[in-house]
Amino acid sequence: MAAPANTSQKEIEITRIFNAAQDRLVLQASDMSLETVAAMVEKGAIDTQPSYQRRERWSPKRQSALIESFLLNIPIPPVYLAEEAYGKYTVIDGKQRLSTITRFMRNKFSLGELEKFTALTGFTFEKLPTEPRNALEIRPYVRVITLLKQSDPDLKYEVFERLNTGGEALYAQEIRNAAFRGKLNDLLFELSTSNFLRQQLKISKNNEPAYLQMQDVEYVLRFITMRDSWTNFSGDYRRSMDKFMEKNRDPSPVQLGAIRKVFLDALTRCEVFWGADAFKRYDGASARNQFLAGMYDAQMVGVSLLSAAKVKKLTLRVPQIRRATRKLFEGGQFEGWVRSGTNTRSSVEGRIGAIKNMLDSIA
Repeated sequence: MAAPANTSQKEIEITRIFNAAQDRLVLQASDMSLETVAAMVEKGAIDTQPSYQRRERWSPKRQSALIESFLLNIPIPPVYLAEEAYGKYTVIDGKQRLSTITRFMRNKFSLGELEKFTALTGFTFEKLPTEPRNALEIRPYVRVITLLKQSDPDLKYEVFERLNTGGEALYAQEIRNAAFRGKLNDLLFELSTSNFLRQQLKISKNNEPAYLQMQDVEYVLRFITMRDSWTNFSGDYRRSMDKFMEKNRDPSPVQLGAIRKVFLDALTRCEVFWGADAFKRYDGASARNQFLAGMYDAQMVGVSLLSAAKVKKLTLRVPQIRRATRKLFEGGQFEGWVRSGTNTRSSVEGRIGAIKNMLDSIA
């Protein structure tokens, strides 16, 4: 249908974008009882544990508060699913709600620390009085919004980015892991378990912030991305990593093997050359006990650019390497490159080049 003669070009463009957006995302909304939700999770129709999902788990108090909300007839935010195949769904937003519902409906925990319905303290689902127990089995308490298969896959990124879980915005890597699922994503998780990386990020347990926020996974991606593009860096880490994952979502087995090797080789070299001081800045004679992203870039990418023959020679020069690294912080631009304005192309090239040149200079 042609636009009216007096319609401006701007209005035409706005209308075009709006109409295109309406066709890109196909949603289906439904209301489910807690029993229906639990049964679907239990049978595997809803996958609440895809690798791209959050790692956190609600406290017992928060789980009880959710069930209390249902029993007090207080609405909760919708759950968002993505349809992967007919009758098969993965969770986009609402993993903790679905997991809590399933655990309670299957008598896996009892209610506690309730704020309003304190009379139910200590009750499991099967011990509830008849009326509230029947209500949870039958009443449609949960609104489920499903992104159907025919939705534009590229739009999922925007959906994930705009959604909140329990009032907390999704972290960048959680968004990527949801939007760019594939073989590369699986490899990032595999490599993130490397002992030395976890040690330097101070991940001793899986309840550490760096683990819960998927920083370990993001740092693997950060290295792979920066090694690929440090000489023509865009100045935007987030978008560079997004684009790398999107472009390389499903590498061939040979490519995956190459990525695995270059990361593990670089990590091993950093451990040999700098030990516990790797990825930290020097303050005088000693390194500060703080992981620094700029140093991670410089050291990981720098050592990955060395030949195997050079690495072999440098393993006999570790004291020299550490002295030379300390010297980089004694005046000059290096400290600024790794601490402030670290996203600029000049800082990225400066710090990686400095580490590479320093290592090359050691005979």
